[in-house]
Amino acid sequence: MTSTRWLRGIAAVGGLLAAGLGLSVGPAGADPISEALATTTCSYAQVTAAMNVQAPQLAAQLSLRPDMQANLQSFLALPVDQRRQRIAQEQAANPQLQQMLAAALGPQVTQVANSCMSF
Repeated sequence: MTSTRWLRGIAAVGGLLAAGLGLSVGPAGADPISEALATTTCSYAQVTAAMNVQAPQLAAQLSLRPDMQANLQSFLALPVDQRRQRIAQEQAANPQLQQMLAAALGPQVTQVANSCMSF
């Protein structure tokens, strides 16, 4: 899957969590969205439970995309340094798309990433 297609898929589910990973406008770790995604200690189950409550539209989109579910599971299984690297790679490959996604989805992604440990 190409990087842009992968990122658009993540965008469809928020995400990023998805996904998108890399839903920020600055270098990985330099903004709240990237940092929340890179450093969350939540499991996939916790993230999806938080999405169901806090971002139900994104959760519904994720439930329709098994490929994005797998991407999110893989991302969350990475150590923090590898998550930061993955986010930086996506940001470098798609800077304009990153900015658009950050504006549209950033608050939801950050909220889910920062609260999922409660689920």
